[in-house]
Amino acid sequence: MDFWARQADARRRSRWLVVVFIAAVLAVALAVNVVVLGILAMVEAGTPVALDGDWMTRHPRAVVVTTLVVFAVIAVANLYRTTSLAAGGGVVARSLGGMRVQADTTDPLQRRLLNVVEEMAIASGVPVPAVYVLEQEQGINAFAAGHTASNAAIAVTQGALRHLDRAEVAGVIGHEFSHILNGDMRLNIRLMGLVFGLLVIALAGRTVFAYAPRRGDGRRGAGLLPIAGLAVMAIGYIGVFFARLIQAAVSRQREFLADAAAVQFTRDSTGLRDALVKIGTVQGSRLAHPQAEEVAHMLFAPGMTRWFATHPPLAERIRVLDPSFDPSQAAALRLEVKPQPLGVVEVVTDDRLPLSFPDPAVLASRSVPLKPADMPGRVGNPGIVDLHRAGALRAALPGDVLAGDDPAAQAVALLFALVLDPQPGARALQVERVRAVFGASLDERLAVQGGRLAAVPVNRRLALLGRLVPALRRLPRATRRQVLEVLGTLCRMDGAISAFEYALCALARVYVAESLAPQRAARAVTLSGAAAELQALLSILASHGHPDEAAAVRAYERGLGPLGLPRPLPFRRPPGWPAALDRALRCLDGLDAAGKARLVEALAATVVHDGEVTVAEAELLRAICASLHCPLPPLAAR
Repeated sequence: MDFWARQADARRRSRWLVVVFIAAVLAVALAVNVVVLGILAMVEAGTPVALDGDWMTRHPRAVVVTTLVVFAVIAVANLYRTTSLAAGGGVVARSLGGMRVQADTTDPLQRRLLNVVEEMAIASGVPVPAVYVLEQEQGINAFAAGHTASNAAIAVTQGALRHLDRAEVAGVIGHEFSHILNGDMRLNIRLMGLVFGLLVIALAGRTVFAYAPRRGDGRRGAGLLPIAGLAVMAIGYIGVFFARLIQAAVSRQREFLADAAAVQFTRDSTGLRDALVKIGTVQGSRLAHPQAEEVAHMLFAPGMTRWFATHPPLAERIRVLDPSFDPSQAAALRLEVKPQPLGVVEVVTDDRLPLSFPDPAVLASRSVPLKPADMPGRVGNPGIVDLHRAGALRAALPGDVLAGDDPAAQAVALLFALVLDPQPGARALQVERVRAVFGASLDERLAVQGGRLAAVPVNRRLALLGRLVPALRRLPRATRRQVLEVLGTLCRMDGAISAFEYALCALARVYVAESLAPQRAARAVTLSGAAAELQALLSILASHGHPDEAAAVRAYERGLGPLGLPRPLPFRRPPGWPAALDRALRCLDGLDAAGKARLVEALAATVVHDGEVTVAEAELLRAICASLHCPLPPLAAR
């Protein structure tokens, strides 16, 4: 799948969604004005109920006030719902009764689910999402929610855990990771806020209808309030009707794309196909929770019967995955809707890799050639080799790093242990700094986590950070800020920052800081307008991979090639490189999708100039791509 095209499509759909929403709000405001002015005409003695061409001029103040009230109600409701979702996908999962899966769970089904999610997160180059189980839901379903990968959550129904095997769970989770990687979640969250804004007009009308007096109380027109409430409620539900229509239109085609991405990820269409067949013939996908309608467009499969379907028909999705599928074999497909004219997305395959491998260990050790021109295609687009390598990496990392009565404290201790200096004197100063902020409560945990890290190879330690993120996100917001500040201080205490320390701090900033609030869009910039930042970025990357000045210059010049700058600046090793790299990345995050794709190719050309990837280069490249919000699968480094 094309990460860059999907990102651009998500932005286009988001703008289209806002335009349609504004049109719906204007239509609702106009309809409410008709009701209000009709009531005024009935109240005025001797005035017939006639809304002719000059009806607005007879009551200009009423028109203005009514319109402003409608706009204000919708805007406040939208803001309230969007703000309530700012904490991330866990809010959505908990609102449907989701229970968090703990890192040290002993439930075999939950353990299997967590392993699959962790492997896919490592392979995708994103932090591990929080994982929830909807324990009261027996249908087979799932969803991913959140603003970014840093505050994402994946929720799976109890029915899916019970009725799906590991390959089928992997297919469903691969489908959800497609939504995480390709910008679908942010669009879905925005859609939830907009739909709620339109729904509140209906709720306001229902409240007026329920509590307004049914008979006159001596004041003219008092008995008309229930009629007005009923009319406004009807208008509000008309707005909701169009909102559901938008919801369905945004969702259906992206479900086909997510299915195709899941197949490309796992290299196995049978798992996803069999999960869909089980939904249609065995268990169904219906959700019983009363708020299921609000997340209908997020679900893996239809959660309720509705005319405007948020998903393509099951039979059509299965037929795309398996052209030999015969619907007569599963005639009892549930939650089906009228067939709708939808395009069929071709499942992307890579002929260079076989569809199955007899020995996963071979895959885990297999090296993917780093061709700079191919690197943009790997962003947000992990393959089977990445997945199996991630499985081997997850298995090699300590499985009990977060075990205990306080996983969040264990995660903080392990995060700090990753940057503790091996020299006793420097290490003692760092521990003292931690104690000054967090007290002595972390001392024992720091020692234990430091001992665990001793058995983890250096080139695998950075992968631990992604597994810590769900636990770190459970800390209070102020504590998370303290953790990031202390982490930066520990890295700088010896007067120098290594590539590993910079990568760890940069990834923690992306993974943890962005979970505090939705990411703000960077100021738009072009490659030609960011020549100085590109000079700093490529010079720093070339310097870490090539200590020899002449080799670094050649790597830098090789990296400039894909950028096509009219007047590229010469190689220059900037003083204070961590701060310079931070400034460059903040600026370059404003590039559009095409600009970022060319930049990723330039970074790859710089790294592979000498035919090998060092640990420092791999760590820096991963941190750079994460800071640019271009998730890159881990590279095999020397």
